[in-house]
Amino acid sequence: MIAAHDPLPFLKIDIFLAWSLFFFLYAETHYRFRFAPSRFYRRRPEIIADAPHRLEPGQALPVLLLIKDAHRFPVALQQVRVEIAPAPAAEQRAAFAFFSQKSSALKFTLQDLREDISAPWWWRIYFVELPPEFAGLLAVNVNVSYRCGGKDFFCWNDNHAGTSHAPLQVLRSLWPLPSLPGYHYGDLHFHSDATCDQVEFGAPVAAAITMGRAQGLSFCGVTDHSYDLDDFPDDYLHNDPALRKWHALQERIRHANAQLHDFAVIPGEEVSCGNAAGGNVHFLIFNHPHFIPGSGDSGEKWLRTAPEFSVREILHQLDENALAFAAHPAAPVPFLQRKLLRRDCWQREDFSLPRLNGMQFWNGGAQGEEQGLRWWIGFLLEGKKLAAIAGNDAHGNFNRFRQIALPCLTMSEHPRHVFGRFRTAVKLKTRLTLESVLNALRHGCATLTNGLLVELELISQDDEIFWPGAQAAQAIARIRVRAISSPEFGRLQRVTIWRGNLKLKQEEVLYEYKNFTENYEFEAGLQWPALPENCYVRAEAVSSSASPSCSSRALTNPIWVGAQT
Repeated sequence: MIAAHDPLPFLKIDIFLAWSLFFFLYAETHYRFRFAPSRFYRRRPEIIADAPHRLEPGQALPVLLLIKDAHRFPVALQQVRVEIAPAPAAEQRAAFAFFSQKSSALKFTLQDLREDISAPWWWRIYFVELPPEFAGLLAVNVNVSYRCGGKDFFCWNDNHAGTSHAPLQVLRSLWPLPSLPGYHYGDLHFHSDATCDQVEFGAPVAAAITMGRAQGLSFCGVTDHSYDLDDFPDDYLHNDPALRKWHALQERIRHANAQLHDFAVIPGEEVSCGNAAGGNVHFLIFNHPHFIPGSGDSGEKWLRTAPEFSVREILHQLDENALAFAAHPAAPVPFLQRKLLRRDCWQREDFSLPRLNGMQFWNGGAQGEEQGLRWWIGFLLEGKKLAAIAGNDAHGNFNRFRQIALPCLTMSEHPRHVFGRFRTAVKLKTRLTLESVLNALRHGCATLTNGLLVELELISQDDEIFWPGAQAAQAIARIRVRAISSPEFGRLQRVTIWRGNLKLKQEEVLYEYKNFTENYEFEAGLQWPALPENCYVRAEAVSSSASPSCSSRALTNPIWVGAQT
């Protein structure tokens, strides 16, 4: 979500430097240069309506209304209405052309009672029950009427100047997320409202839980920026020695996990730290009991961009139960961010450090993800046991991402970095708990996907089953591979089992299937071929439909074979 905060005090630096910096960051709508007008600035709080991009069958539609900075600009919320209709035919995915649709929109009044709001944060989720036949890609319009500064206003979906105010697009599916026994889906890179500064903010943890459940998720990782977590709760320009914001977030997460039985919230932090070259990179740290400082690329102290800790130093201080994953390690860094914030990509030397658990190279559809995949495969071929995970880097975006295109002038919107679109599926031996999810991630027992699901198992001569992340030292007798999709994500197109030859440091296709008797399900039991030891195997699957936007991809973490340590 786009931030809406007090403007920064005038900083005596070159105005071009400031303009250049904010051109490449998420600039917030209440920021304006001291002597320059802003097309976005309004003496009204920021109002945003949101909804999950996807809805599981049988779920009511949760509609989130968030009002930010009403302590500066108090409002009287008067009425909230929602209109829901099938999306225009040109926007409907080909896979859903046969869905039953009504010709007229559904209209609901969600709130029709004056409510005075003067808090920094106010939010509410309204649940809309949809008739069974109302499915497919839906256009959701939320109309908000409010009074501010003695004047009446209304907005559709948000009150930003420069956005499209277009309907939210929600895919109400007829099919649940593809699944197999023991699998649970989650998003491992999400920013809550503890990420709150002069350029951006996230969404409440409780809202993420509701939105996640509605779309079929069972866990999420809360990974707020280290340079936000050390601020005063009501003043992002100054650091709080007592770390009240960090402690409050930990308590909210503990409370949520104590109350939940079908959803796990993983406490985490996105730490800014130094790579092997001294540049600022981001590190996802999960389940560490202490706050880790990191503000080198925060912009809080102009021209002071040196990281507090290096990747090596952070790994050295981690609790034994903590997990550490490189965040979007290959994402390209714009030139001015390199120069002004010392931002950089992860370096090869960083991945050689002990204690590193893995990489999050799927990051919501951004650039650098294919490069990250190639890096990961290269490290696997060197024998590095780095697990892969997926997340979306969503800053409170559940339906679409809104950001500044040209500072103070234009905005852009896109469907990337949306909560739950790219998912990590963990295979659990026991029921879903915070501890069982962390244990699966620790061992790399996970699959990455944006749609279909693929499962790989190796079975020993003694009938012991090995899942992704495992070390199979015994003699292997069989391979079992399964893939499952749905009309939502398209027909199966390809299932590939890769073998990584650690001696030759190259991958080769062990088995590949392109012809399927069933459109959406596949299973094969295969004999283990005569292969040298010290290798790994992993699986990948692709599905597609008549619409390219329905194509999906899934890949497993590797199963290691032989006597590697």
